Amino acid sequence: MSGSEGRKRIVFVGGGHAHLYGLKRAGELVARGAEVTLVAPHRHHYYSGMGPGLLSGLYRPEDARVDVEALAAAGGCAFVEDRVVGVDAAARVLRLAGGAELSYDWVSFNTGSRVPLERISGADGEAIPVKPIENMLELRARVLAGRRGEPFRVLILGGGPAGVELAGNLWRLGRAEEVRVDVTLWEAGDRLLPALPRRAADRARRSLEGRGVAVRTGRKARSLGQGKARAASGETLSYDVAVLTVGIVPHELFRLSELPVGPDGGLLVDAFLRSPKHPEVFGGGDCVRFGPKPLPRVGVYAVREGRVLFRNIRAALEGRPLEPFRPQKRYLLILNLGDGTGLATWGRWTAGGAWALRWKDRLDRSFMGRFQVSGEGAAPRTPEEKAR
Repeated sequence: MSGSEGRKRIVFVGGGHAHLYGLKRAGELVARGAEVTLVAPHRHHYYSGMGPGLLSGLYRPEDARVDVEALAAAGGCAFVEDRVVGVDAAARVLRLAGGAELSYDWVSFNTGSRVPLERISGADGEAIPVKPIENMLELRARVLAGRRGEPFRVLILGGGPAGVELAGNLWRLGRAEEVRVDVTLWEAGDRLLPALPRRAADRARRSLEGRGVAVRTGRKARSLGQGKARAASGETLSYDVAVLTVGIVPHELFRLSELPVGPDGGLLVDAFLRSPKHPEVFGGGDCVRFGPKPLPRVGVYAVREGRVLFRNIRAALEGRPLEPFRPQKRYLLILNLGDGTGLATWGRWTAGGAWALRWKDRLDRSFMGRFQVSGEGAAPRTPEEKAR
């Protein structure tokens, strides 16, 4: 596949957080003579911040996703529903899973991340990874289909933010749908939320245990198989479904394509979100390694990178200097605990309550509303209204 005669070709690979801003403004690139294409495996991008609420029923699927095909089309951007499986940076060609090739003058990657199933023996094919976010719809369906006399047992491996939110929202799902759900949260470290303040970890644990969620810390799961999780000590724990939230890593695309990568395989980018070896290659979000300073893989950085990515792609098209991405030192994180409250952190500051979930809900709906262009989107219902 190639561009029209004389037109510069810009390709966005992935429709995630770091590309939404650029896709919305793709018309500016088209107006400057570029041929713009989005390549994504699905027409819908699900927003990770609303994933736990999607599981519990706080949000409908259409509330938590962006129709990136429609968003791209609104700006005159072509859409290819496929995956990029190889990059020939020297020839400036992308190889697609379907067998086609797509050439580019500039390309930007926002391909997200995956849960490393290989960290636990037997997890591949046995456990549901927390990513992609639409897996929460599968988990919801599994729980609701498991209605029976005895409780449906869900084991969550990983006690970071995702694990805590899923545990709380599984409790909410059971309560809302009158399903008996036994939830166990298993964290290998000595406490929940190891990257957050101790006060946040203690508050989260009290909230979960107060609702009957079993929290196990200081034990590492060694293997999964036939409905049993096994620890290095030999102890076992039975489950009906296991969910993996043991961190995220970039996909292998960049390493396999011999592009410069960081230690974890993320596409290495400089301060301008550009490959230091291939200046026509850009990237943002979970799939990159920010060369000047390693950054946590959280949505706030991906969203803020989106504006700089678009401006630098436009500047490259126009032959102007690029601008650097300046990451903020601290960021607001609000967890949806599933009981109508949120847990907020900002650096070392921690607080929580119903107000925090209302704040998170407003932020999430506002963010999604900027990019939902096809009639999808949430009605203005608060978490309290949904819970009634």
